[in-house]
Amino acid sequence: MTDDLQPDHGSPASDPSSETTATPIATAPVAMTPVGGTPRPSMRSNRLRWFAALAVVAVVVVASAAITLALTGASPKATILGYVPADSVMYGELRLDLPGDQRQKLGAFLSRFPGFADQAALESKLDEVLDRLVGTASDSKQTFTKDIKPWFGGELGFSMGPPPTASASTDPTAAIASTRALLLVSVTDEALARTWFTNTLNTAGIQGTSQDFNGTTITVFTDPKLPAAKAALAVVGGKVAIVGDLASVQAAISTNGASAFSTDAAFTSALTVTDSDHVGFVYLRFRALMERFSAMSSSLGGPSASPAISSALLDLVPEWTASSVRVVDDAILLDSAVPHTDATLGPTENRANGVAAYAPPSTIALLAGNDYGKTLIDTVALYKKDPASADAIKGVEDAAGVLGGMDAAIGWMGDSGVVIDKAADGVEGGIVVIPKDAAAAQKLLTTVRSFAALGGAQQGITVSDETYKGTTITSVDVGDPSRFVGLASGLTGMPTPEPSTPGAAGNTHVVIAFAATDGVVAVGSGADFVKHVLDAGSGTSLADDARFTSLVARAGAQHVSLSYVDLTAIRTMLEARLGDAPAADRTKYETEIKPFLVPFDAIVASNVRDGSLDRGHLIVSVT
Repeated sequence: MTDDLQPDHGSPASDPSSETTATPIATAPVAMTPVGGTPRPSMRSNRLRWFAALAVVAVVVVASAAITLALTGASPKATILGYVPADSVMYGELRLDLPGDQRQKLGAFLSRFPGFADQAALESKLDEVLDRLVGTASDSKQTFTKDIKPWFGGELGFSMGPPPTASASTDPTAAIASTRALLLVSVTDEALARTWFTNTLNTAGIQGTSQDFNGTTITVFTDPKLPAAKAALAVVGGKVAIVGDLASVQAAISTNGASAFSTDAAFTSALTVTDSDHVGFVYLRFRALMERFSAMSSSLGGPSASPAISSALLDLVPEWTASSVRVVDDAILLDSAVPHTDATLGPTENRANGVAAYAPPSTIALLAGNDYGKTLIDTVALYKKDPASADAIKGVEDAAGVLGGMDAAIGWMGDSGVVIDKAADGVEGGIVVIPKDAAAAQKLLTTVRSFAALGGAQQGITVSDETYKGTTITSVDVGDPSRFVGLASGLTGMPTPEPSTPGAAGNTHVVIAFAATDGVVAVGSGADFVKHVLDAGSGTSLADDARFTSLVARAGAQHVSLSYVDLTAIRTMLEARLGDAPAADRTKYETEIKPFLVPFDAIVASNVRDGSLDRGHLIVSVT
C-alpha cells in the first residue's frame, strides 16, 4: 500500500506560514475542494464533515485506549509529555502501558469480576472486549487486534492551549483560529500508524494536503469557507501521532520531544505530589485560566465593565490543580492536590468529623464538613466584597435578621452533614449538625417553630410536638405542596400544572421534623429520621461500623470533609424493586448486569490539609 503521508523528499521544505508548496496527498477527490462540475458543498456541510472525520479518528483511538490495559513496560513519565506545547494550560494522559505496579494491581482488581479470574488470560480477554468495541465504533470495518494494537504504544493524551485573547473572543472567526488543542498518541510503528490514520480519514471521506515543517510531514485539513481554521495530523520522530490545530501541531513538533512544559516547576510539583504510577493524570493551570476568562468577560462588557471574577474570588483560585487515578488490588484510587491558599474558606484543621457518630448504622450516603458554620460565615463575608454579588448577600443578611442575624442563624453550626438512610418504605434523610453552641441552636429552632405555628396556620400548615427519650421532636406538616403551586402561579403568571402532569407537586405529603439536644441538631424528612439520629447518638451509629471506619482510615481518618456512599446497599435496595419488572428484564439483569455490579462495595472521599497542599482522596472499593 502506498503511504500517502510520507514526505516528498524531492521537494524543498516549505515555509510553515505558507501553503504555496503544499502538495495533494490523495488521488481521490478532496472532499473540501470542488472538483470539476461537482456542486460546491455548503460551508456547514463541509465543516460538519471535517469535524466528523476527525471525530472518527478520536473515537476509535479513545475507544481502544479506554480498555487497553494489557500492555507492559513504561517509564514513569509518558513519551507524549515531551511533545506538549509549552504554553498549554491543561494536560491529561491515560497510561495504558501501565507503568510501575499498575499491571499487577489491575490484574488483581479485575480478578473480582466475571471472566477475569485467570490472570494468564487477561490480555486475550481485554483484546476480545476491545475488538467488539472497535468493531462497533468503526461499523465493523476494523478490529483492535488487527488494525490498532500493532502500532499503538499505550499512551493517550490531550493538551489545551490558552483560550482566545480578549480581542479574539469578540470575533468568532478569530476565536476559532486561535483555539489550541491536541490529541497525542504514542506509537510503536510509524509506518503502520500513518497508514491507519490515512485509511481511517479516507474512509470518512476526508483528505488533506501535505506540508513539511522542520523535517516532519504534516497533513493539513482546511475548510475553504473557514480558511483560518486549520486542522493537522503528524507522526513525530516515529514516537507520537499528533492531531489538532495546525499551530499546536507545529508547536509540538518544535519541542523535539523535550518540551519545556514537562520541566515547568508547577507541573513537576503537581506530578510529584500525585503518585507517579498511575493509569490517568490531569493537570490544569487553574489561576492562569481563570484570569484569562475574567479578562475576556470584562472586554465583552466594554470599557466600563467590571471583572467577571473579582480579586477577592481570584484569591481563592490556586495556581494549579492536579489529579491522578491508580488501581490497587481492591480499589480504584483518585488522588488530587492543589496548593493551599491563605484565602481558603472554612476550617483547615484535620480531625475526624463528628456527624458519623449520629448517622444511623443503615446510612447509605453521608456528605459532611467540619465546622460548617465558619465555612458559611466566611463565604458570606467573601461574596459581600464582590460587587457582582453584594446586593444578593445583603438580601440574605436581611432575611437572616429576622432570626437574629447571620451568627444566630448559622454561627452555632459545627460539624454538619447530609445523611441519607434506609427506611421501611424507601429512604429518609436530612441534615445533622453537631452544635458549637447548643443554646443558640435550640433558640433558633424555637423561633422557627413559632413562625411556622403562627404564620402557617392560614396556609393549612400544622405544627405538633412529641417527646422521644426526653427530647422534644417538632413536626411541621406542610400537607400537599400543590397548594403552593397555585400561589406561585398567581405571583408569577405561570400556568398551574395538573396533579397528573409529570413534575407537578400534587398527590404528595410533606412533613419536616427537627429536634435539638446538647450534642446534636437533626432536621429531616419526618419524625422517624430524627428518632433514628437520636438513637444512633446514644447507641450504635455509622461510626461504629468496621467497614465504614476502615474505608475512612484509607481515605484519611483526620480530614476537613468526608463523603461516603454505600454502593452495595443502594444496589440491593434497587434490586428489591425489580419484582414488578418483566421476567425477561429481570433475567437479563441477573445474568448480564448484576455480576459486574456485585463487586462494587462503597465510595469514600476526604479532603485533607497537608502542609502547603490541600489534598483530596477518593476510593471506589470492591470486594
